[in-house]
Amino acid sequence: MQIKDQLLHIELLLKRLGIVLMLYSVCRILFFLFNKEFFPHIPPGEFGMLMLYGIRFDIASIIYVNIIFILLHLIPNPWFDKTGYQRLLKILFYTFNGIALLLESGDWIYYEYGLKRTSTHELGLTGDTNILPQVIRDYWSIFLIAFVLILGVEYLYRKTELHRIKKIHIHAPRFIHYPYQIIIMVVLLTFGVIGARGSMQEPLSPERATDYVDDGRLTSLIINTPFSVIYAFGHRQLIEPTYFNEEDLKKQFSIYYDNANFYKMPDSLLKTGVKQNVCIIVLESFSKEYIGFFNQGKGYTPFLDSLMGEGMTFTNAYSNGKSSNQGIVAVTTGIPVLMEEPFISSIYQNNAFEGVGTLLNRVGYSSYFFHGANNGSMQFDRFMKQAGVTGYFGRNEYGNDADFDGNWGIFDEPFLKWTANKMSTLPAPFYTEIFTISSHHPFTVPEQHIGQFPKGPIPMLEVVGYADYALRQFFAEAQKQPWYDNTLFILTADHPGPPLPEHEFYQEQVGAHSTWLLMYRPDGEFKGINDMVVQQSDLLPTVLDYVGYKGKFTAFGNSVFDTTATRFAYNYHASDYVLINQDFALIYNGGRTVGLYEYQSDSSLTYNKMQDYPDVTNMMQDKIQAIIQTHHHAMIYDKLVNE
Repeated sequence: MQIKDQLLHIELLLKRLGIVLMLYSVCRILFFLFNKEFFPHIPPGEFGMLMLYGIRFDIASIIYVNIIFILLHLIPNPWFDKTGYQRLLKILFYTFNGIALLLESGDWIYYEYGLKRTSTHELGLTGDTNILPQVIRDYWSIFLIAFVLILGVEYLYRKTELHRIKKIHIHAPRFIHYPYQIIIMVVLLTFGVIGARGSMQEPLSPERATDYVDDGRLTSLIINTPFSVIYAFGHRQLIEPTYFNEEDLKKQFSIYYDNANFYKMPDSLLKTGVKQNVCIIVLESFSKEYIGFFNQGKGYTPFLDSLMGEGMTFTNAYSNGKSSNQGIVAVTTGIPVLMEEPFISSIYQNNAFEGVGTLLNRVGYSSYFFHGANNGSMQFDRFMKQAGVTGYFGRNEYGNDADFDGNWGIFDEPFLKWTANKMSTLPAPFYTEIFTISSHHPFTVPEQHIGQFPKGPIPMLEVVGYADYALRQFFAEAQKQPWYDNTLFILTADHPGPPLPEHEFYQEQVGAHSTWLLMYRPDGEFKGINDMVVQQSDLLPTVLDYVGYKGKFTAFGNSVFDTTATRFAYNYHASDYVLINQDFALIYNGGRTVGLYEYQSDSSLTYNKMQDYPDVTNMMQDKIQAIIQTHHHAMIYDKLVNE
């Protein structure tokens, strides 16, 4: 028995997996180069250490992705030297690693939108294939680089092919010593399990990346996208933590309300006896940093700036998520983002809940959702039915594809003007929720408006200018309608868009969710600037409070009219939970607090104040733990309805 012959398949396996390991390292460098403006300055030595830390996650990903490929190398069999068997191995190698490369290269361009590695929730946004041709045109360089990488992999893989290794006579059958081979297989499988887990003790997780760095942004350079996706798929089912017993948990946090009665309607409105309409307008990706009102007039939204001067503008507001299907859920149901997947596409999507439509119907309101996108986009039509919303209006209902943008749906300007007129046909009082679409990749402006709006340093800003113009047309049309004077308008963004390179705050875990909220009534009831902490999940209780709802409901937020509530905002971002109050932001990784920051004065989250404010740290840690435990319990045991 020649030892070399018995170890041939192991030698080839290690060489082939070594090729993939090099590929992951190259991809990490490319990921950084494409997104370096979103990371702090990294000295070469520190970057080298990040590369080394990343190898641990790369090995885990490679084992998971190539498990079948690995097993077919390890299981002793007489066919290993056959051409057909080797061809099968190559097909498996390229199929699974090709998918991994697709995920990894996707984050070279997507990271600026989510500021985190892609996981299951981003994959849920890829259902609209109309956009694919435009993506290929806009990001052709990514596909070219991926193709070059594949050529490099193919060059190296060929050097491991049996028929190209002259010293091996593949036509002469090799003797297989099965006991010896089985021992080798068991030993290597044991090491493989350890490699996949990352250690012999605690399994590897995205949160473990925080052990290596102080700046949370750098964790995205340590983990890789295939690992992020695989981990998320393997952890779709929540595990209920036991931070508190039931009695203490209720003292810390509750989502169940009996009434919302903090808003006091002015006598002038009470005397009319007319119930007031509510119109929520959610602007796609309208970052705070794009808006001149927050940036000494330097922005791309002249109409929204003027409207903010006429209404009440909340300057310390936060989105609950980083994608549309997270933000719309929070606005419509009061359910925030405290797990990897959005509620709308998670395994808990069929849990019973009472959305804004169901609740408002009890006090005589009809409710409608206007979204100019292709019907079925992000499952919003189905979700609105679950939320009890009376009607849904999308591209199909608009019925005129002359205004189709060629990608997502109907351009904002015509759709919003149509919406303003359509609202005059709705039975009053009504609740409407309008979600715009044009301020989004592929950054398409109608032909008649090309060159009309400033482009700015990123392509996003031109379509923000167009969407702001469309909003102006909506209000111009709405002012002609009979419902206008009897309507409260609430405007916000679904989530922030890509950050501008010069604004570091919006790249951090707090700023990545920093947004805005505007309440406007034509009669001027709401005016001024309000700096209290608010979040998207506050909107449901706010609307119920405003319309005088009486009865039980569930929400993870508080009415903005409730001046007695302790104000918090919270979200889940890049495997960390973030809790924000008026003065501090606490970052909690699910097991321990990793940072406490005075974000108002330390916008880059540079100075960790955990040791300076231990009482604040403990108080805020208790609060976020109570919120997490309450959320997970409600999801796992279907307890989202206040019975």
